[in-house]
Amino acid sequence: MGVDDRFFSEHLNPFANGAQISRNASDRRVFLVVIDETDEVEAALRFACRRARNSGGRVALFSALKPPEFQHWMFVGNLMQEEAREDAEERLQQYAAAVHHCSGEMPEIFLRDGETRQALFDLVDEDDGISVVVLATASSSDRGPGPLIEALTGKHAGKLRVPVTIVPGNLSPDEIDGLT
Repeated sequence: MGVDDRFFSEHLNPFANGAQISRNASDRRVFLVVIDETDEVEAALRFACRRARNSGGRVALFSALKPPEFQHWMFVGNLMQEEAREDAEERLQQYAAAVHHCSGEMPEIFLRDGETRQALFDLVDEDDGISVVVLATASSSDRGPGPLIEALTGKHAGKLRVPVTIVPGNLSPDEIDGLT
């Protein structure tokens, strides 16, 4: 899965007109985007890029690697985990390039082992620099909002120390730009 270049058009570069961001890196809001294999992740990423650009913040990317379910033979399980890591790293690098194009700087990247929800909770607890978690809902109503959003708005609501922004996955780039 590649990043749709049209989704991150050139007019998003805040430095195109000579603009400069004067905040220190430690003072800047960090918009953490959970990267997965869904199409709607691009809506969350665009929203985070625009919010970061407009507020002098920055974007960080997060992905978690679930342990392989097939554990009968260690070699096969290790191979599956290695392939999953390579795929996740490639996906994160593609999105990092889109963030760089959009904001003029590379995002911080977090790749953790474990189940996504718990790895996200652990990361936010460990890193005081994270200001907002940005997620996108499924663009098709028959798929539901997704398991992470269900968890964060259901029985795990309030467990994160930062706000969660949920972006409708069916918004167009222009609609996202209008909101940010």
